[in-house]
Amino acid sequence: MTGNGEYLLEKVVERVGDLPAMPAIVAEVLHLTDDPYSGMGQMSEAIQRDPALTAKILRVSNSPYYGMRRYVGTLKLALVILGMREIRNIVLGISLFDALRDESTEALLASDFWHHATRVAAFSKKLGSRLELGMQGEDFIAGLIHDIGKLVLWRQLPGTYVALFRASRGNREELRTLEKKHLGFTHADAAAVLGIRWNLPESLTDAVWAHHPGSKPLSKTKDPKLAAIVRIANLAAEQKPSAPAEETLLACSDEEAWGVLSSSPKPIGDCERQEVLKGFFAELSETSEPFF
Repeated sequence: MTGNGEYLLEKVVERVGDLPAMPAIVAEVLHLTDDPYSGMGQMSEAIQRDPALTAKILRVSNSPYYGMRRYVGTLKLALVILGMREIRNIVLGISLFDALRDESTEALLASDFWHHATRVAAFSKKLGSRLELGMQGEDFIAGLIHDIGKLVLWRQLPGTYVALFRASRGNREELRTLEKKHLGFTHADAAAVLGIRWNLPESLTDAVWAHHPGSKPLSKTKDPKLAAIVRIANLAAEQKPSAPAEETLLACSDEEAWGVLSSSPKPIGDCERQEVLKGFFAELSETSEPFF
């Protein structure tokens, strides 16, 4: 962890209190993924001790938003097709939501929070595939959890944060301004702190931290391309798909992010950006939204 990360951790914890502990299954899955001597059998055995988690993994894998080309009916088959790292990423995304979901956060989840999270996840996945970045689920999961800091703050500071959230009237830029003014940090910072506390892969933590311009320079992230596609996906998901053709999507104008992606195996040219993103809009409009 960098000195900046340590400072942020202390600052957020001082304001919001103790963060949720990492579930035992997450710690075990992270350990198994990092252990060169462990295999799919051990991973499968560990996860299947939690039937609810197993069912959610299969729902994510088979979601049209995730983009699998074939139906996966068992965890073992999912592991064979996707691999241990990709299943690990799905477990991390599911577990983060499960750890923060309680009666107090249901109101936030009932707003457009989940709609936005799943759209950003789908946009990230599509963009990663289009650029041929060879991601192993990091694109989808980083997009899915990018706003997890809002759940942290809603849960930990129910009175204060709910008031800030409502005062923003759904304007995400206004919410960040209010967060910075009244808390001294943003929901992106809070999400990064949870990632640090849980010892999540640095690439995921950094992508969540940098999903807004100005949060963290992409060049300072562990995986700049992952962080860049999540930022673009977040901006794209906020746009209206019915915008006039001549109106430039905000996501097309983030030159820092597109500059990072210019060295991708299959880069998207300046003139193609709007067409590609609008194509994603069209594809998602024909797909039912998942809920895990």
